[in-house]
Amino acid sequence: MRMLFVCLAVAFVTTITALAADVTLPAIPAPDVEPTTITAPPPSEQIKPADEIAGPLLESPSPVMPSRPTGPLPHLERVPDIGSGFIHVSADSLKTTADENGKPVLTVATGSVCARYRDMSITANKGQVDYSTNIAVFEENVVFKLGIQEAHGNRVEVNIRTLKWSIDTANITVTPDFTKGLIKAPVFAGAAKIAGLRDREVSASQSQVTTCDLPHAHYQIITREMSVYPNDKIVFHDAEFVVLGRRLFKLSRFVVPIEEIRKNPNLIPRIGQSAEEGAYLKLGYSLWASQSNTTFLLADLMQRKGIGLGIQDTYKTRSGGGTAYLYALNDQNIDKTTLTGRFNHTQLLGGVRMDLSSDFRSNSYQYAPQSKSIDNRIGFTRDTTNARSALRINQSVNSVFQRTSTLSAHASHRQMFGDRDYWDTSFDYTDYSASGTNRARLVSQTHFSKVEDKYDWDISAQKITDLSDEAFVGVGQFGGIEKLPELSISSDTTRLGKVLPFGLPARMSLSYGRFVQIPMSEIDRAFLDITSPSVRRNLSHTWALTSGGGFKQFIYGDNTAQYSIDANAQLSKILGNSSTFDLTYRYQMPKGFTPFRFDYTGKYNIINASLTLSDSAKYKLSLLAGYNFEQKNFPWQDSVLRLSYTPTNSVLLYTATGYDFNRSQWRQVINQLRIRSREDFKLDIGTRYDPISKRLATVRGVLDTSLGRKNRIQAIAGWNGITKDFEYRGLSVTRDLHCWEASLTFVDQGGFYNNRGIYFNVRIKAFPMLDTFGMGNFGQALDTSVGQVY
Repeated sequence: MRMLFVCLAVAFVTTITALAADVTLPAIPAPDVEPTTITAPPPSEQIKPADEIAGPLLESPSPVMPSRPTGPLPHLERVPDIGSGFIHVSADSLKTTADENGKPVLTVATGSVCARYRDMSITANKGQVDYSTNIAVFEENVVFKLGIQEAHGNRVEVNIRTLKWSIDTANITVTPDFTKGLIKAPVFAGAAKIAGLRDREVSASQSQVTTCDLPHAHYQIITREMSVYPNDKIVFHDAEFVVLGRRLFKLSRFVVPIEEIRKNPNLIPRIGQSAEEGAYLKLGYSLWASQSNTTFLLADLMQRKGIGLGIQDTYKTRSGGGTAYLYALNDQNIDKTTLTGRFNHTQLLGGVRMDLSSDFRSNSYQYAPQSKSIDNRIGFTRDTTNARSALRINQSVNSVFQRTSTLSAHASHRQMFGDRDYWDTSFDYTDYSASGTNRARLVSQTHFSKVEDKYDWDISAQKITDLSDEAFVGVGQFGGIEKLPELSISSDTTRLGKVLPFGLPARMSLSYGRFVQIPMSEIDRAFLDITSPSVRRNLSHTWALTSGGGFKQFIYGDNTAQYSIDANAQLSKILGNSSTFDLTYRYQMPKGFTPFRFDYTGKYNIINASLTLSDSAKYKLSLLAGYNFEQKNFPWQDSVLRLSYTPTNSVLLYTATGYDFNRSQWRQVINQLRIRSREDFKLDIGTRYDPISKRLATVRGVLDTSLGRKNRIQAIAGWNGITKDFEYRGLSVTRDLHCWEASLTFVDQGGFYNNRGIYFNVRIKAFPMLDTFGMGNFGQALDTSVGQVY
C-alpha cells in the first residue's frame, strides 16, 4: 500500500510545482525578466509512435493493451498569452486611493473581478491590492488559471514584491497533458492551504490526493503537512492512507525522492519469493529529511539469506552533492558477512568540476562469494572558451584467488586556436600488480592540427615509457606504437581543383614519420593515400553504375615497400516499382611487404549478386550470392535467402536460411511469426532450426493478451534445443481494479545465477511504473530474436 502512497506523492508534487513554477505576479516586472511557463503541447502536436516495420523482431515484450485510466480525460483550454509585463485588472467596480503625493495606496475591485498576467488569469468576486504592503488578495469563488492548469479556492494572496503566494481551500486537477507523460490519468488534489515562494519551496497543510474519479474515492492520502522541494523530494508529516473509507496506517514522516524513485527500490515495499532469497520482505524508512539532506534506513527480511540492513544518504552542498550507501548482510547461504558500500560526490571548485566515487564489495554472491573489491575514482575537468583540461585517477583492488591492483591515470588538454586549429596533449599511466610483480607504463601523446585554404596539415608524436619493476624488466615489454614524430598533409579535389585525369574527385594525404613497433627498432615510414569516393551515374531510367577506387603506397626505411590498389563497382537494375537487381564487385590487392602490423592490408577479389523482389506489399523476397576469386579452397560465399510475407495487416511471417556451395549443405533456418489482433492480442514466436543435427536449436515466444474485460495475461519463454531445457520462462496475470491494478508474476531464469520466484505487485494505473517482466537477470531484454543469417 505504501507504493500507492509514493505514486500519489509524485502526483501531488507535480500539482504544487506547477503552481509554484508559474505564480509570478509582479505589478511591474523587472526589465528583461520573463516568467517561465511549463506547458505541454496539445494532443494534435504530440509525437505519435511509428508503425511497426515488417522484418526480424528484435524487441522486448511490451503491453499490447496497457491499463486504461478510468473516466474521461479532461483537456482544459489554454489561457491565451497577452504578452504584457503588467497586471491587468478589470471589475464591475474599481476604486483606487492615493496619498497626498498622488501615489496609489489601495485598489479595491468588486464584482466580476478578473486579473490577467501573460498566460495567467485570476477571477473572483472581489479583490484588493495594498501598495504599502505589496499584497494582492482575491476572494470568493476564486479560479486561478496558469497555462492549461486550473485551481479553485476561496482566497488567493500574492506578495507582488517577494513573490510569496498562498491559496486557501484549493482544489486542483492535474491533467496528463501538463505532466508530459508522468501520469496517464487526472490527479485530483485538495488542500486547506498551499503556500510557496516563487518556484522554490512549497508547503501544503491538510491535503488530500487521489486519482479515483468516483464520488466516494476508493482511496485517499491525507497529510497534516507536506513540504515540497521541486525537482528533489517531498516530505510528508503525519500521513494517513485511507482505502474504502478505512484508515490503513499512519506515518509520522515519509520522504519521496521525485527524480530518483526508481533508484530507491526499497522505498516501495516488495514482497515475493525467489530461489536465492526464499520468501522475502524488503522495506525502507525515511530517517531524516531536510532541504539539503535525505537519509533512508533499509531492511531486507529474507528466508534463506537472513536479515540485511542498510543506510542510504543523499545530500547537497552549496555547489555540489552526492550519495552514500552502506549495506550489511550475514548471508546464511555462504555463511559469510556481505558488505557493500558506495560513495559518489560532485563538487564545483571555482571553474573546476570534481567527481569522486568509491565502490566496495565483500563476499558478494553476485560477484564472487569469497572476494573483496574496492574501486576508487577521482576526476577533475575544466572547460573554458578555447580550452578543455581533464585529470582522472582510478584505483581498483581485487582479492579473489589472488590479490591484484590496478592504478591508472589520464591527463589531457585541448587548446583551440580559432575555430579550426587545435593542439591536443595527453598522458596515460597504467600500473598493474599481481603475484609480487609490477607492470607499469606511461604513454605520452601530442597532436597539432591546422586547417589552411588548400590543405590541412598535422604533426603528432607518441612515446611509450616502460616503468615496470626489476622483476619484469628483461622478461617482456608492453606492446604499442611510437611516433617520433609523424607529419601529414591532406587535401581534396574540391579545394585543389581538377588535378586528376577526367576530373575525378579524390581525397589525398601524404605523411612521413619515424615509428617504433615495440619491441622492434625505429623505422622511417612514408605513406601516400589517394581515394576516389564512390560516384553514382545513371545509365538509363532503370540502369545505374556506382564506382570508386583508391591507391595506397608505403615506403619504409628498412628498404621494404608495399602498395595496394582497391576498386569497387555496383551495377543496379530497377525491376518494377520496388524490385531491384544489384551486381557488386570489390577488389583490393596489396603487393610488397610491411614491417608494421598496423599497415597490414587484406586481399579480396569478390563479386556479389543480390535480387530483391517486392512488387506487392504482402511479400518481400531477397536472394544473395557471392564468389571470392582469392579463395582457392572455399571460393563460394553462402547463398542467403530471406522471405517476409504479410497476408494481412495483423500477421507477419519471416524466414531466412543459407546454402553453403563449398560443402553442399544448408545453413540454419530462421523463422519468426508475429500476430496482432485489434489492440488486445500480441503473439511473437521465433525459431532456429539446425539441419545438421536435425533439431530445433532455439524456440522463443511472447504472448500478451487480454482475458475478458478486466484481466490481462503476459507470457514469455525461451527453449534451448541443445540442452533440452528452458533458458527462461515467465507468466504475469494482471487484474483491473478500477483505479488500481494488481499483478501476480512467476519468473524462472537461468544464467550466472538462477532467478526463480513469485512476485505480487499493486499499483495505481495513472502512474507509469517500470515493468521488469521480460527482463533478464542483468537488465537485458528477453525477446524472440533468434539471430540472423548472413
